[in-house]
Amino acid sequence: MAAADCAAHCPMTTYQDNAQICHSCPIVGCETCAGADRGCEACLIFHIRSSSEADAQCLFLYGALFAAAALFSMCFVMLGLLRFCCLGLSSARSPGVLRESLAHRRRAKVHDYSLPGNPFYSYDDTNVRRSSISGVGPMLYFRFIAFLVMLCFFISLLLLIGLVLPELSKGRDGVIPLPRAIPKKDMGIAFKVHAVAIYIVSFIIAVNWMAQQDRAVKTDVEEEPHLRNYALVAEGFPKSARSPHEVKAFFESILGFEVEGISIAYDHAEERTFVHDRLGRAIEKADTHLGVYPSELSGLESQLGDSQDGYVLDCLMCSGFAFVVFSREEDREFCMRRFVEIDRQVRQGLVGPTDAASDDENEETHSLLLKTGPGKGRTSRPNAGGPSRAVLFRGKFPVRVGHAPEPCGIQWENFAVQRGMKIIRVIVTLLGAMLLVLVVGAVMFAPAVLYEMSYGDIGKPTIEQFWVANIERGVVAASTAVGNRLLIAALKKASAVSGFLQRVNEDAVFFICAYSTCVVNSVIPLVIADVVAMTDRVTVSGTLSVSWLFQVLWMCMVVTELSGYFVPGWKYWSAYFWVRQSRFVSVREAEPALTSPEFPMATRYVDLMHCWTLVCAMVAVDATSVYTVCAQVLMLFYSVYVYFFDKYALLRINRQTYYTSPKLNSAVHYMCVVPLSFLFFCPLQHLHVETIPVANIAAFLGNTALVLIIARLCQKCNEPRRELSDIPYVEVASLMPYNYFNTNPVHVLRTLHFPSIVVPPLYPLVPGKEYLQGGQFADYDDSVRLRETLMLLAKTPLKGIDMGANPQDLS
Repeated sequence: MAAADCAAHCPMTTYQDNAQICHSCPIVGCETCAGADRGCEACLIFHIRSSSEADAQCLFLYGALFAAAALFSMCFVMLGLLRFCCLGLSSARSPGVLRESLAHRRRAKVHDYSLPGNPFYSYDDTNVRRSSISGVGPMLYFRFIAFLVMLCFFISLLLLIGLVLPELSKGRDGVIPLPRAIPKKDMGIAFKVHAVAIYIVSFIIAVNWMAQQDRAVKTDVEEEPHLRNYALVAEGFPKSARSPHEVKAFFESILGFEVEGISIAYDHAEERTFVHDRLGRAIEKADTHLGVYPSELSGLESQLGDSQDGYVLDCLMCSGFAFVVFSREEDREFCMRRFVEIDRQVRQGLVGPTDAASDDENEETHSLLLKTGPGKGRTSRPNAGGPSRAVLFRGKFPVRVGHAPEPCGIQWENFAVQRGMKIIRVIVTLLGAMLLVLVVGAVMFAPAVLYEMSYGDIGKPTIEQFWVANIERGVVAASTAVGNRLLIAALKKASAVSGFLQRVNEDAVFFICAYSTCVVNSVIPLVIADVVAMTDRVTVSGTLSVSWLFQVLWMCMVVTELSGYFVPGWKYWSAYFWVRQSRFVSVREAEPALTSPEFPMATRYVDLMHCWTLVCAMVAVDATSVYTVCAQVLMLFYSVYVYFFDKYALLRINRQTYYTSPKLNSAVHYMCVVPLSFLFFCPLQHLHVETIPVANIAAFLGNTALVLIIARLCQKCNEPRRELSDIPYVEVASLMPYNYFNTNPVHVLRTLHFPSIVVPPLYPLVPGKEYLQGGQFADYDDSVRLRETLMLLAKTPLKGIDMGANPQDLS
């Protein structure tokens, strides 16, 4: 480059002297520098000069916005705390309601129902890594934390060895007097071996953890009792199939034996508030009759007509799904084989002419017109090998059956006759979050990284520059951490309204989206700043990268734990004083407000995976940095803290959360490819082939594929092979408070309004109301009073319909 062109090619934040040599600008954050004496002409984007003088500093504009938001938040919190203090000094207007609501909050937490009196689990004696307290899900989660603790411990030792390696070549002349064990000429090989050892140890520990998790799932499936072993989910019913009697008779006519029961999934999306309100009223009536709390604390509003409720319930349509429960596992297997054969025959064709006039409902007609394959007509063709119409529901609707999930994971309110593409909401929210992250990272946070680069180029910064640079870094790190919490909350809401039929599928999608968004939000400022710097032939140094990531890491940990304390605490005290100061609130209205939230297992997975990924990124950037070693040690202690705190939260703070599916853990297995891919950069940058760049890309992609394949192989090699059990359904159902009937809100209300011998009335399952299920879940043996109260709830007949007919029998 010609000397005359040096000024035109000097990187940003530098200036040219008279000797045509580029120097760092003395003003931190200056994009166009006029020289050491004339100061800065233009600051970086989103920075502004503090004054017009030559020594004026470049200040971060976003810092003012952050300060204003922080000040507003502090004022809001202080006013809220002042309000709580004032309310605490006043006398309680509903002390009885408050007392009963707090008792309900205690009952809703985790209890050991196998012991008399249903006490809490002992914190010291309970092994949450081996005991299936609320299903296999929490057990797998705590085993994941234990895996992180072990991994961080071994990687911390390897990183400390990496710090000592240079001293082994200096001997007694080094900072640490050690024997000269490695010649200086072999230090390159030593660092290569060290980098490979870090990845191999991490890879072996991760694969061993995956295999152990899958073996734990296999043991749970093969040895533990589950209600899903006695049930199948049937699909293909018309929306007018509202009667469990009719569906039950259909299955019994095909199978030749009696089934335990039918639980139809009704479409009650538009009547969700009505259903929840009527369930609350039924529980309130049961509690007052059982003497749980006096009737004076119940609702004062007049009861609505039972006939009106009955009409509303009878008008709720079937979503097309029904859960068939069998008395024995052999019956379930026979039903599965029978309907597989029926489905095969249906695909071949139907026997006999189609009676198109037998049903005048347009929404059901499309089920008659089965499309049996590409190029086939829309009308069914007679086939001598086809099934009799006796095996079709109402003689024309083919029904398919499949494996049913556990009832505690079914989201009954999301069943609908016409289920729209609600997953699009999650995709749109994810894309919007990613776009917001990219824009904010490019416009606001990436200039802060360039500011740090400018600060690092100054040999002797002033005290003012030191504090301004550290405040700017802290502001960006805190904003990143708070932004992660807001993004997680938005994605959680989007997943909840997307209409997933199983809770575990909703949590798995949320985990993948939230984890990806948080990782991108944390590293995108460095990536964009590096791209901008490369246009000026400079790059973001490894020291700056690891120091930036370390700041983001510990700030995310602090904000995560503070939000975990503050948000639930704020909600609790708001509900507490609302109940305390409300004169006309009832126990039915106060109990949901004061009930503890569920254990946020999917969110905790996101937090831990995000922190682990940041640490792996730091190891990939510079494994010998003190920041990296400190981050790894910090992650070790943080994992230990999370283990014990979350154990306490599960056993003492959060309400009972039954999580019996391992699918979320499987999603975590596959997403481990991200941190392991970051770690693979550590040996790859020492062993890369400069002459063949494609080989480096192929090695990286091969490692990614290897991790995914091993995660899948661990699952395939540990697939459960369960033998059929002779234990009847009623015995297994007595061990669990939930089943396919009491978790279905519409089914419960229909049994109370239209009771019969075939579909008897039952209590709903609500957190904190497990005692209504009787047996080991009751505080004491009071089965007689429970039956009397249940008959009291169900004794009112449905008015407005012929008294000789039961709407349950209507088709």
